[in-house]
Amino acid sequence: MQRPKRIRVKNESGRIQSLPEGKEYFQDLGGTGRTLLLGLGPVPESATELLPEPGRIYYVESPDFEKQIELNNLPKSFTRITPEEMGSGHGFHIFLYTPGKKLFPSFWGPIISKLVLERSGVTAGKRSKTAWLPGTENSLLLPELSRALNSAGFRYRVIAPDAMRNDLLSMLDRELPELVISVNFNGLDASGETYFMLREAGVKTVVWMVDNPFHIISGIRSEYWKQVPLMVTDHWFIPHLKQLGACRVEHLPLATDPAIFNPGAKPYPGLSGRTVFVGRSGFPDKKTFFSGCSFSDRDLADAVSAIQTGTKPDFEWWCAHDGLVDFWPDSAVRKTGFRAEQSGLLWRTTALRQAGERLTLFGDDGWKDHLPTADLRGPVDYYTVLPSVYAGAGLNLNMTSPLLPYGLTQRNFDVWAAGGILISDRTPGFSIFPAEITGECTFSSPDEIPALCDKFLSFPSLAKTLSKIWLRLIMEKHTYEHRLNNILNFIH
Repeated sequence: MQRPKRIRVKNESGRIQSLPEGKEYFQDLGGTGRTLLLGLGPVPESATELLPEPGRIYYVESPDFEKQIELNNLPKSFTRITPEEMGSGHGFHIFLYTPGKKLFPSFWGPIISKLVLERSGVTAGKRSKTAWLPGTENSLLLPELSRALNSAGFRYRVIAPDAMRNDLLSMLDRELPELVISVNFNGLDASGETYFMLREAGVKTVVWMVDNPFHIISGIRSEYWKQVPLMVTDHWFIPHLKQLGACRVEHLPLATDPAIFNPGAKPYPGLSGRTVFVGRSGFPDKKTFFSGCSFSDRDLADAVSAIQTGTKPDFEWWCAHDGLVDFWPDSAVRKTGFRAEQSGLLWRTTALRQAGERLTLFGDDGWKDHLPTADLRGPVDYYTVLPSVYAGAGLNLNMTSPLLPYGLTQRNFDVWAAGGILISDRTPGFSIFPAEITGECTFSSPDEIPALCDKFLSFPSLAKTLSKIWLRLIMEKHTYEHRLNNILNFIH
C-alpha cells in the first residue's frame, strides 16, 4: 500500500520540509472562550476533531505559510485574525500546530513568547540592575566583561547556556535582569525561542560576535538572528550582514583588561632580545567544525602566490577567489572559511620564519610540523603567565587571523597594556588607532619583519617611547570598561 504523499513547504531558511498532519500535532495551550488555532497545518479540517462541538474557529497563520498553501477552500467556520487582534490570548481557547514553530520560528516565536509570559505573570516582577552572561566563568571574554560590569555598578550573573535555553521562564520568575550580553550567540538557541522570550520580557539582549560572523550564524536555521542587536569585532562584515537583513549591527573591537594586563607584570625570564609569538597552530575542534571542507594543491598554490606578491589571502580574498556571494543560509561559507583558515596557518608560518633564530614560540605541538627547528615552549595561561611573557619579550609578534579581514586580535591591545612592544600585520582594523603610531610597528608583507625587528632592537629608546605612547592610548580608550559603555549606549 502506497503511503499518502505529504504536503511540503519551504521553511524560512529555504529548506523543504514535510508537514505532518493529524490532531495529535495540535497542542492544547489552554484558555477559555472562542477557539483559536495558532497554525492550521496541512489539513485544517482535522483541527475540528479537537472541538467538543462544532463552532466558529479563529486562526492565526504565518504569511510565508499562506503564500505556499492554498487556503481558499477553508470551511466558512474558519476566520482569520492577525496577531494584533489575538493580543495576549485572553478570551480564547488556544491550540498550537507544533511543527509550525520550527518551520517559521521568526513568526511564531514572538507570538508564543508573549502568550507564555502573559499567562506566567513573570513581567510583573521588579527589574534589577543585573546583567546575565551566558557561559561559564572562563568562557570567552566573560571574566573581562564581568569586571567591567561590576565597575559600572551592575550585579552580574554567569548563566549556564543550557539553563538559558531550558529553564528561562523559571529564571525570569526569580529575577528580571536589565540586559543579557551573549558572546557568539552563546546561550541562545538556533530557532530564537530564548531571544524572543527575553525580548518579550523587556530584557535588552545584545550579541557580540568576536569570531567570523558567518561561521557563527551558519548553525542558525532561523531568520531571527536578523532581529538581534549585533556587534562585530570586524567591520568588514557589517555591510554584508545588513544586506542579508540584519536590523542593527555596529562595530565593537576587542580591548584589554587592565586587571590582567598592566605594566606591573614581572618580565618572563630569558626572553630579552627574543622575538616572541604566543598562539596555537589551529583553533580547538577545527577538524569537526570544517568537516567535509577541502584545501587543494591548487588552493595552496594560489595562497602561496598571493603571499609572495605581498597579499594576505584572507576571507575577503577567498570570497572573491571562490565567487562566494551567498553567506547565509548556504553552508558554502564554511568551505571558503576553511581555505582562509588554512591560508592563515601558511601566513603565520611564513611570518614566523622571517623572525629567524631570535624566534621563541609558545604554543602547541602542532607547530613542530611547520617549524621543526624553532625554540618551541609549551602553552601559557592567558590570565597568569601571558602578561609576563609580553612584558619580558624583546619583541612580540602578531599575525591576525585571515578569517577576520579587517580585524584585530587581543595582542593588539594586551601587549601594549603589559608594557611590551608589538609588531603586527597591518589590517584596516588599525583605523581605530592614530596612523602615525601604527605605521611604526606594522608590516604588510612577512618579508618586512626582519627590518622591523632590527629597528626596535637596535634603537631601544624608540621602542621605549613608542611603548609608552601605546600604553597611554590603550588605557585611555581601549579597555573592556570602554567597550561595555559602547554596548550600553548601543542597546539603550
